[in-house]
Amino acid sequence: MGQFDGVTVNQLNGGLGRRNPSSDGVMLLVAMGAVAATGLAVNTATKLLSLQNAEDLGIDASYDDTNDILAHYHIDEFFRLNPDGTLYVVLANASFTNTLLKTAIRTNSDIRCVGVARNSAVAVEDFSAYIGGYQNAVDELKLEHVFVDAILLEGNEFSGATTVGDYDDMRLEDAPNISVIAVQDPAIRALKAEYAGHAAIGSALGMLSVRGVNEQLGSVNVNNKPAFAKGDSTYPLTNTGRGRWLSAVLQNGVLVSSLSGTEKTALTAKGYVFAGSYAGLAGVFFSSSPTATLASSDYAFIENNRVWNKAARALRLALLPRVKGNLLKDADSGNIRATEVKELEQLGKNALSAMEASEEISGSNVYIDPAQNPQEDTPLVVKAQIVANGIIYDISVDLGLTNSIG
Repeated sequence: MGQFDGVTVNQLNGGLGRRNPSSDGVMLLVAMGAVAATGLAVNTATKLLSLQNAEDLGIDASYDDTNDILAHYHIDEFFRLNPDGTLYVVLANASFTNTLLKTAIRTNSDIRCVGVARNSAVAVEDFSAYIGGYQNAVDELKLEHVFVDAILLEGNEFSGATTVGDYDDMRLEDAPNISVIAVQDPAIRALKAEYAGHAAIGSALGMLSVRGVNEQLGSVNVNNKPAFAKGDSTYPLTNTGRGRWLSAVLQNGVLVSSLSGTEKTALTAKGYVFAGSYAGLAGVFFSSSPTATLASSDYAFIENNRVWNKAARALRLALLPRVKGNLLKDADSGNIRATEVKELEQLGKNALSAMEASEEISGSNVYIDPAQNPQEDTPLVVKAQIVANGIIYDISVDLGLTNSIG
């Protein structure tokens, strides 16, 4: 301090708890069977921050009607459910391949989840291979350190004569980043025969986008609701003013409310995302967030993948500055010097602490074995663990009559 400074006040930063904008809720909608809009060519990804952005490009209600597809509707649903969201859109024609999908995701690295609207009620002949193709795209991107949390696909059951018991079992697939949406808003189904087989891809993307990575797609409430819903105790799909989601039907037109409890349980067990209502509670809600893999997998639900991917991104970015840097050793043992181990571990812990502070995870740990000798062909091994939050799927209350409390 100078001779006459006396008291120096240092300006600190971070006390208000403000954070940089998160890309957790950035989504991509691929509308298949599309043609170019006035301001958007086919097979090109464009970022939208509002429904008005889409309509300015010519993707409006008349675009859907003229081309017998659903693109504007899905965009509308996304922003209805998350007005503050970010949505990339691709109007895709028959030449749009998974190679182009991967290019779109690489180019727009903030994309976290993808929804594919097939715009066709013709069943995919080999649905398992169709799912596998999208999972392969996710796996290939992961090798490039590009992490896609989820790809949402429309279901493949269109006949009302097909019983739930005859649905294919998505849990038998090996596609932990793929989820199958098998439900729709009957009000949209009724608009045109061409819309009959659609699934609620835009609604699902919106509901994922408005949630934190740890939140379940089927949760009755969400942690950070849009301004119009602040103070409400639930966050349903339903909007009575617009006539949206007053009820729910499967893609084959069967009312979810007409299904027996056994049938709903079977749909859940087979790994489908559908929607329905709770007795005595207004509104329609998604059922759950299963992925197309074994229920015993650590990645059997979308939120498992979203949490893991966010942690992986954070750890990678935190440790990258040390790559190809010097690593001091203990001269006597030859092990990594203790101060180096502590510094590297702390880098990892700091990366995960933000997720803990946001209550996206319940805890974490990072450990480095000092008895390592990293070389050009031998990486430094870092072991990290995160404690995933639990999910309340049901609540059982024991309630009885009594003569007194005490």
